[in-house]
Amino acid sequence: MEFLNPAALYALFLIPLLLIPYLIKRKPRRVVFSSLLLLRDFSSRSLGRPWGRLYLPPIFFLQLLLLLLLILALAEPVFSVRPLKIAIILDNSASMQALEGERSRFELAQEQARNLVSDFSANAQFDLYLAVPRLEQVGKKGLAASAASSLVATLRPYDLGERAIDYGEELSRLLKEKGYERIYFLTDHSARGQGRAIRVVSVGRPRDNLAITSLQISRPSFASSRLEAKVEIASFSSREEKLRLLLKGGGKILATRTLTVGPRRNIATSFEGFPAYPAYEAEIEVKDALALDNHRFSNSPASRELEILGISPRPQALYSLRSIPGLNLKVVSPEAYEKMRGGGHAVEIFHFSAPVLLPQKHALFVLPPKENPLVAVGGALSRPVVSGWREPHLLTRYINFALFRPPYARSLKPLSFGDAVIETPQGAIAIGLEHQGFRYLALGFDPFPYLGRENLPVSIFTLNLLEWFYESLGGPSAATGEPLRLPVESRAGVLVAPNGEKFALAEGQSLFSQTFFQGLYEVVRGQEKKIMALNLQDVKESDLGNPTPMQLKEGPTVSGSRSFFFSLWPYFLLLSIALLLLEWLFNPPVTQP
Repeated sequence: MEFLNPAALYALFLIPLLLIPYLIKRKPRRVVFSSLLLLRDFSSRSLGRPWGRLYLPPIFFLQLLLLLLLILALAEPVFSVRPLKIAIILDNSASMQALEGERSRFELAQEQARNLVSDFSANAQFDLYLAVPRLEQVGKKGLAASAASSLVATLRPYDLGERAIDYGEELSRLLKEKGYERIYFLTDHSARGQGRAIRVVSVGRPRDNLAITSLQISRPSFASSRLEAKVEIASFSSREEKLRLLLKGGGKILATRTLTVGPRRNIATSFEGFPAYPAYEAEIEVKDALALDNHRFSNSPASRELEILGISPRPQALYSLRSIPGLNLKVVSPEAYEKMRGGGHAVEIFHFSAPVLLPQKHALFVLPPKENPLVAVGGALSRPVVSGWREPHLLTRYINFALFRPPYARSLKPLSFGDAVIETPQGAIAIGLEHQGFRYLALGFDPFPYLGRENLPVSIFTLNLLEWFYESLGGPSAATGEPLRLPVESRAGVLVAPNGEKFALAEGQSLFSQTFFQGLYEVVRGQEKKIMALNLQDVKESDLGNPTPMQLKEGPTVSGSRSFFFSLWPYFLLLSIALLLLEWLFNPPVTQP
């Protein structure tokens, strides 16, 4: 026999309390007797004692049996011919790093998990799961109690937000597919609708917290050498907070500022005139519940020169871009491009050409051929009139479209996704889109050669599109949990994680997926180094005051499980009720006259 709720057996220590009513001497009552002869043997010394001689009538043993049966019913005894299968799920999201006194919520959950494991008999088997980045089993299946406790101690929370899933549906599916007798989910959320087989153990309490929600280092333009840092801070506190904000770079404090933020409010500030470093960090000096979101990291913005690779069968028109300050251009033929691998450039311009697949770079397509991966090419247009454009948009700012009349154009239509930026009555002639962190722009007209003031509307558009691509290079850092896109190199290398752990990179490896922690990731290949920043991007993890309750539901019982697993607690409960009625029958309550 096993117990699914062994903690209820601790109530057995309360059984001695049942003796107290039989030890307490009742208060004397005045009764009229015809003779006192029968009372002459009573000792007068016992009249003043509060405790009498222990006398246990038969009804006491009936009450003792009733109490034992109730405790056993609460412990949920079961009879099984196979080991009990128990699943323990630990919420390892970022909010579980919040401190509750001297220990984190995750440490409290680990302690609760070890207590659950120790409460079951040696015949029980345990499967351990982590909730993020996905609900996934860790370790071997069917662990013994000692092995499960050891594995729990090695687990740690990740700098990841929780997935937006229906835990009721997910846990019910797990219960049905794996045939567990009991699933325990240890989290900092409360739960509604808990059933017999799915139990939620909540840890932690509402806490005040502050968080840096954004850090962006940028240049006003690709021709500018001035750096600017913009920082946003959110308060999840019930009171006004005063804090000190630090901007760091190269291991040094570059600037500081003292700020005050109101309860449940956001503030923004900026820094200028600081030196260039490969990466930057913003930090708020404050003692709150969650230290993780007091830090935020950012890559260094792109270098002053915008590196562009042009691919064109007619390179002369592209050479005119070299007259623009802050731009470095290299032009190759379409045939030479097919043989290239990687490169240090940031933007590719396909001039009257197109690759087979979308490149893993920011790319501009100028009058692409019909066979291209981005847009469908329509009919020819002579001196088209612009009838509409997106506004506000960086690509269309400062342009007088009444004078914007390219001599030749083709209408474009996106193959799957994309937005029209400039339109004519016959269709769009400029389509922009963002996909997997890259920006792509397809033009149905040729803005080259760059003529400066000689063709001002088109020249302004050319500068705008260069700024549009450059802006994306200094954009926000990637989020934890997203794969890092590595520079493709023929050489092997090493990636160093924020915690100092090193990972070997194979030749040509372009993705790294183990991005579970916030901070700076350094890629080293030969003499080349690149630093990439990852940050926790889920603001809900910073709001420790009101976590959303989980709605649970029990799934159907697994078919055939009754032959292996027979629950005894309903019978103990029914028997205790029957004994309660029997006690009432033989020992009815005494009414006072």
